Amino acid sequence: MATIETICQTGSALSDVQIRILQNSEELLQFSSDLSHREVFVYVPGKQDDTMILAAHRQPFSRRRQGEPQKTTAGAQVTVYDEPLVWRVFQTGNPLRGAKETYYGRTEPIQCYPFVDNGGLTIGVVSFVGNVEKGRDLLTETAFLALQVPLTEHSDQLYKNLSLQDGIILVNGNGVILYADEMAESIMRLRGTVRELTGETIYNSEINLSGVKHAIETRQGSVGDVRHGQNIFTRRIIPILRRGHIDRIIAIITERTELRQKEEELMVKTSVIKEIHHRVKNNLQTIAGLLRMQMRRVQSQEAKDALNESLNRIVSISLVHETLSRHDEEIIDVSEIAERLLFLVLHSLSGSESRIVPSFHGEKMMLPSAAATSLALVLNELITNAVLHGFAGRSEGHLQVTLSRQGEQALIVVRDDGCGMAVQQEKEGRKHLGLQIVHTLVEKDLQGTVVFAPNNPEGTEVTICFPLTKGGN
Repeated sequence: MATIETICQTGSALSDVQIRILQNSEELLQFSSDLSHREVFVYVPGKQDDTMILAAHRQPFSRRRQGEPQKTTAGAQVTVYDEPLVWRVFQTGNPLRGAKETYYGRTEPIQCYPFVDNGGLTIGVVSFVGNVEKGRDLLTETAFLALQVPLTEHSDQLYKNLSLQDGIILVNGNGVILYADEMAESIMRLRGTVRELTGETIYNSEINLSGVKHAIETRQGSVGDVRHGQNIFTRRIIPILRRGHIDRIIAIITERTELRQKEEELMVKTSVIKEIHHRVKNNLQTIAGLLRMQMRRVQSQEAKDALNESLNRIVSISLVHETLSRHDEEIIDVSEIAERLLFLVLHSLSGSESRIVPSFHGEKMMLPSAAATSLALVLNELITNAVLHGFAGRSEGHLQVTLSRQGEQALIVVRDDGCGMAVQQEKEGRKHLGLQIVHTLVEKDLQGTVVFAPNNPEGTEVTICFPLTKGGN
């Protein structure tokens, strides 16, 4: 969806300063549409005479299907004859209301407001279109006023999209309740209020709106949870100021008892899972310690090599569980694991005289724990193979690991400048167990492909490709 700034710079006659003033309201448009229960259109003057540009369009939650993108013609040029009421607001600078033909033979109410710059010049017109229930007109005016409230560091929480579960209460600067919808009345009854809210004052002892009182005193908005017995409510308080004084306050109350209980249960489960990963990591490290003790006792070099390979595989799995123990989800960034694995395995296998230089380049790549474990084992085998076989008899070289995304595919490349695969296979005369592990994990677990090829000018390049959809990205 094109932004107001982009559309205005391309098609409008506004200055950069005026565009910036309009742009500041963009984040509040959806909230205003939801609050008014009407479609919101923002028009700006076009570069050609008698033309306007539709700079933005939002639909309220009551008219949108969940998950369906908004249909908009933002950026289109509009003539005086298409929107005569909007044009009159541009000419007069006064708010107007009337009717608009939205479909052939069907009209809906429209309310238009001038959006002015610091000098009082009308730089845009905001129109609210749609039928609403009787008594909701006050919400439309409030929605327009909300567009002009300066954003703060908590604005993303204050102006979150509304839903059917939200109750709306409007209070003027003197503490008199101007409006309360049915959901708000229902929620306030749960909090012990028995009388109708509209027309009452917030200073009545039977009406518990302490957050609104605090906003009148401090002129500051707030977001927080309120408990009443076993019930939990989220409360959003949004003050609207005019010339430094409170004009009205929007109070949004949501009953969240069941949702909060589920959130708390989820937090407990998440903590338990993180603790399990932490204990698995500790157990794997204990096993790794036992293998190190065993390596010091055996005399056969072949046995030591086998134990060291097993040790590195355990360390690879341990890295995944260590990372999972620090995250709330079972999906993690494998580039972090791959980089640590490269340096750990290289340090474990190369001697003090070795001058093998590692390099790592990785994009953020999120995978679930099972896929991350398989990839960690694959990288361990490839790095081990490069160090033990690619650089056999050599004291220096370069080893590079790269992780990148190509559309919906993950691309992993392990590249060395060692002796090359052909020389390795000729010396060993057999297929290494590590390579069998690589093929099995890539093809079966990651549902991808692995290709071994000569590196230029020498060495080996291994390319792994698998679908990120398998990883859950």
